[in-house]
Amino acid sequence: MKVLLVSCGDVATEAGLRLQQEGHRVTGWRRNSQKLPAGFTGHSVDLLDAAQWPSIDPQTEIVVLTPVPATRDADGYTRGYLQVAKELASRLTAQCPNLRRLIYISSTAVMGGANGELVDESAPLAPASPTAQVLAHTEAALAGSGLPVTILRASGIYGPGRTRLIDHVTAGAAQIPAGSHWTNRIHRDDLAAAIVHVAALGEQAAGLYLASDSTPAQLGEVYQFLAKELGLPAPEEAGQAPARRAADRRLDNSKLLASGLELQYPGFAEGYRAILAGTSTRHA
Repeated sequence: MKVLLVSCGDVATEAGLRLQQEGHRVTGWRRNSQKLPAGFTGHSVDLLDAAQWPSIDPQTEIVVLTPVPATRDADGYTRGYLQVAKELASRLTAQCPNLRRLIYISSTAVMGGANGELVDESAPLAPASPTAQVLAHTEAALAGSGLPVTILRASGIYGPGRTRLIDHVTAGAAQIPAGSHWTNRIHRDDLAAAIVHVAALGEQAAGLYLASDSTPAQLGEVYQFLAKELGLPAPEEAGQAPARRAADRRLDNSKLLASGLELQYPGFAEGYRAILAGTSTRHA
């Protein structure tokens, strides 16, 4: 099977390596193709300049889109997500008659939820920021493209090289929130495994899955765990609760698990212990 990874960064590279191990032929597009692993067919592509895009192999069956914003504002997200997604959908429609599945990595930032409620794929869209609104528009554009699309809405991605919470604890900047602060995350390796899993489902794949681990947790609980693992003093409590966050919810991943995916890191404890042990590395 021929696979195309569009915007082939850390997550897509890990997925591509797993697909390659299964015997599939993997092509990666990224700005500097020299950073792709051996065995990938690489193309150096500036996705923001559609005139540079190479033709897509008509025998391509699986396409994975893991875009990044051009800049961290709404315009940068529009250029990096929405415009790229629309251009890709148009080209796949014209060039890939054998396409079995387009897998798009979105974000749970498009969802609402408050007061610790448990939410799943049926929750209405409630993007609370201009960038999240662009992500919602991107989902809608792909879902309405007529292509066989699966959207994986990823929660906070952590893993090798993605150590923001660890860094907060080691720097002494972590504070236990005074109010409720539910967090949801997925390890890089489990998100990559979800991509491979959905690719194998073929026509049985649903149009939308929440990609998150099985253990939503209070941020304070995560900070306390990390401090203990690092042998550091427990973080102090914040003096007062901040203004209510846009989302204080727990994500329900049961639909993805019911499709057959088994998580390597079902909770933050397993995942962060693996990071602290240095068992894997981030792909350049």
